[in-house]
Amino acid sequence: MKPHYLALAATLALAGIQATAAPAAAQSTLNIGLQDDPDTLDPATNWSFVGRHVLQSLCDKIVDIDEKGEIIPMLAASWKWGDDSKTLTLKLRDDAVFHDGTKVDAAAIKYNLERALNAKFSRRKPEISSISTVDVVDPTTVQINLKQPSVPLLAALSDRAGMIVSPTAAEKLGEKFTDAPVCSGPYTFAERVIQDRIVLAKFPKYYNADKYHFDRLVYRGMPDSNVRLLNLRSGQLDLIERLAATEVEAVKADASLAVEPVVGLGYYGVTFSIGGEGANLDAGKKAAIREAFSL
Repeated sequence: MKPHYLALAATLALAGIQATAAPAAAQSTLNIGLQDDPDTLDPATNWSFVGRHVLQSLCDKIVDIDEKGEIIPMLAASWKWGDDSKTLTLKLRDDAVFHDGTKVDAAAIKYNLERALNAKFSRRKPEISSISTVDVVDPTTVQINLKQPSVPLLAALSDRAGMIVSPTAAEKLGEKFTDAPVCSGPYTFAERVIQDRIVLAKFPKYYNADKYHFDRLVYRGMPDSNVRLLNLRSGQLDLIERLAATEVEAVKADASLAVEPVVGLGYYGVTFSIGGEGANLDAGKKAAIREAFSL
């Protein structure tokens, strides 16, 4: 885990404190600057870091992860491993509903895990490939059966592989689900203008709705760090999700802004291109190299 920096307008910090203490927030819209415009808004196909920010407001997950890296309940109120660690039984909360009004139940969890595993467009298959089958025990109980014990499974279910979408909407929209996503999180999809903005509206039927103090979230992708910061200073944005390292000290010295270091999970990846010309390289041709990197 490592720290990164959020910059907030000072008035936003004050509004946030007031919103926590008062019945209504002083500011009903939160304008957020992202490093990029997110790719897709379907948890099964999304691959971008900034996409996670938007999806976490839209879609509840089976479980969540706290600031200490511990797995905590979300849609699953509790869970239990079998004696051989090859079954995982989830007990669901019974008060969650999707934005289309349908119930979040065991059948919905089964549908989503099978969609993540089997849909031709899914990017989540490697993350939960240890799953063999999923059984509905009763409306609030799901049993996940594994091919072999999987230590990282719960962690995967705290990310996009565990984000649960409405089966009704997913069946209706197919691969176009990303154009009008329907989940069960604290905010619903309202509008998207590619390369401009994504607008979410508060979901009044969310089981923890009173903990969310803004009526609308507006995400704007701004790849240029200087542009994001200028928009923050001008009041067009209330928050930017990261600062360039060279900007941190200047922002700390600005009395109109506040900087909040946030500890989060990170990774360093090695990416191989083994299609096209890449197939002629050693990583593409030699079985031992491919096996070493699980290619």
